[in-house]
Amino acid sequence: MRKKTKLIDDKFINKSRKEFIDNAAKNFEGVADKDWPNQMPFQSGLYNSDVPEPLLEFKLAPGASLIDSQGIRNGKHNAFIILGSDRPDSLKSGYGGKGANRANTIDLVVGRMSCARNGKGPKDGSHVDNMFGCDAARVYISQLTDIDNNFGLASGKIGSAMARSGIGIKADGVRIIGREGVKIVTGKCDGCKYGFMKGEQNSLGGKIVRPAPGIEFLAGNNTGTRKVWGGFRKPGFEYIPYMQPVPLGFQTRDAFRELSFLVDKLWAAVFNFMFIQGIYNSIIGITSWPFDSASHGIGASFAAAMFIPWVAEPLYSMRTQKLEWEVNYLQPFGYKYICSRNVRTT
Repeated sequence: MRKKTKLIDDKFINKSRKEFIDNAAKNFEGVADKDWPNQMPFQSGLYNSDVPEPLLEFKLAPGASLIDSQGIRNGKHNAFIILGSDRPDSLKSGYGGKGANRANTIDLVVGRMSCARNGKGPKDGSHVDNMFGCDAARVYISQLTDIDNNFGLASGKIGSAMARSGIGIKADGVRIIGREGVKIVTGKCDGCKYGFMKGEQNSLGGKIVRPAPGIEFLAGNNTGTRKVWGGFRKPGFEYIPYMQPVPLGFQTRDAFRELSFLVDKLWAAVFNFMFIQGIYNSIIGITSWPFDSASHGIGASFAAAMFIPWVAEPLYSMRTQKLEWEVNYLQPFGYKYICSRNVRTT
């Protein structure tokens, strides 16, 4: 069940204060919007005026700068921009804790320690560090960091980015919206000119080895396997991987088209067999065996002659084509392998 969020926390604001805010809201229901700022009760929180928040003391690193809603260190709102070095946790964490240079980081965070005390948040006057798993929402931009480890992400087939530049976005709900399209792109830029003969490099000046680095959609942050019962036709348990390649649309379409062609070919061979056998059965049916053996011999010779070009050869050809179909579409080395080699999902 989804937990409802209280606009006013009774645990933090005393009863008289809550009644004051509720009464203020009722008294101003009929006031025109343009008059609200001039007639607003002091610190009621209404109409985006100052609202009481627990004052937090963030353990700011000596080499970092902090900007909050008041533009000063540790102001009265739980929203911060930290300019400093890589620091996913305490002062000794990250590459900033190791004293690395070129680990410049911008950390935009709201609602520090919001999950503390079962969602009540930290107590007034609390001293807090970064906590990626508990802070309400964050955009983390770093020149040098272990972005996957910082956010606790499964390595998947791509692996975890170590000692690289990274951007992490985390909140209860994340939306990426493009009115005219959204692209998720990996690899080098197309046609960019940076003055380097070797083309685009990574943030450390290294070579980007893979021409098409992978994209992985990890629903549930799980890349292991699940145990399933095979059912009546396949009794016993089977282990199925959570993460699997995404099928490629055009190649999957072509695979079904060729499979449909093979099914039609099989149908034609079976139909020819039925037709030839029907002729032979008719000859047997209208003659009296064994007194008309000549007719039987003619019918058998005709059926044998027709079986080879109309049944046997199509079936043999279809068998060969079916093996080619499996290699082309169902094997990783096939030239039209239907599974993406770069995009995976769970």
